[in-house]
Amino acid sequence: MSTLYICATPIGNLDDISKRLIETLETVDVIYAEDTRRGKKLLSHLDIKKPISSYFIGNETSKVNEILNEINQGKSIALISDAGTPLISDPGEHLIKELIKNDVEIVSIPGPSSVLVALTLSGFDTDKFKFSGFIPKSGKEREEFFYHIKNSQETSICFTSPKRIKKDLNEFVNMGLDNQIVICRELTKKFETIYRGDAASLLSKISDSDLKGEITLVVSKSTNVIDIDIDILKAVESMISFNIPKREIAKILSSLTNQTANEIYEKIKDF
Repeated sequence: MSTLYICATPIGNLDDISKRLIETLETVDVIYAEDTRRGKKLLSHLDIKKPISSYFIGNETSKVNEILNEINQGKSIALISDAGTPLISDPGEHLIKELIKNDVEIVSIPGPSSVLVALTLSGFDTDKFKFSGFIPKSGKEREEFFYHIKNSQETSICFTSPKRIKKDLNEFVNMGLDNQIVICRELTKKFETIYRGDAASLLSKISDSDLKGEITLVVSKSTNVIDIDIDILKAVESMISFNIPKREIAKILSSLTNQTANEIYEKIKDF
């Protein structure tokens, strides 16, 4: 059996390519890419000629056996995404879990990440932060996302698209959130732009023409949340003794803590 390499690639500026990444791509037998067209452009830039296959959200489950077979044949494989570090809001999580089950050696080649670049540019607390992937488009997940932001005691980082950024900022305004926000656009690229302010001021600063390309948002921790020190176990036991439904208990405790009702319910449903 051989090795799978998780390879972080530049998020914009090709000068961020590391010597170790180049050496890895030169020595592996096969490269799996989220987008083979982008993968081929990167390999062409590096003057590397290797077989390249697709590995994206639509085929990530079906490709596992194919990759395992190649590894069992002694081939080394590199996994790359469109940009940045694979698995971080990109395909790869399912594959890595399956490879671990099969005792495959896995090596991660560190490199650029828009999450950390944006965090360090934000000026917000960096000792404790949460990355939430893409802001949900609708439904209960979207509601819970903004609830977390409203009650978060740590810096939050997330992705959104140019088409949805104004809708997302309006959501902050509608919920009365005054968190400071940093919009990072086209990080490390020629037209990298940073916008700072609360949601209302950002909506007045930016135009549709400003918001093209990849967008990472960094949101400061909330200054309005009241953090109540509560012993959840004792509270749950007490309310259960009064025959209060667990769903209702979760809602009550959610209003008193920084956790959602669903998070609390998952913890107490088997009491």
